[in-house]
Amino acid sequence: MKRSLRMKRPPKYELVKKIALALPDVREEGHRHGPWFNIGKRVFLLYWGRSESWMIRLPPDHILMLVAVGEDIFRPMKNGSPFWIYINVDNMDAAMIRDYVGAAWKHTAPRKLRDGLRERDEDEDDSELQGEALA
Repeated sequence: MKRSLRMKRPPKYELVKKIALALPDVREEGHRHGPWFNIGKRVFLLYWGRSESWMIRLPPDHILMLVAVGEDIFRPMKNGSPFWIYINVDNMDAAMIRDYVGAAWKHTAPRKLRDGLRERDEDEDDSELQGEALA
């Protein structure tokens, strides 16, 4: 009988999941190497069990900057992918995780979805400003 390997739980899984699923049109999919977070069919965040690391999809210039900064948080892909980078969420607080997951979502989401979110944010900002002006 073949033994099945049991994957250990990704670091900060509940926090990463909560942040990712709060973004518009995001769904989680199971994969044999860990959870993947998609917008439609596009993956923007995943846990890769083989390397035991979270990976995010960002613009190439952003990836180059993060690789240059290095530290204990970012690690380039061995194959030199211009769109993906490993992140060490153990060395990140919730706000930092939210910022990078949000940046990955913005880079991956269809323009129509991003524009709709931007318009909604501007409407909320306008109503807050109007409320302050009336006070």
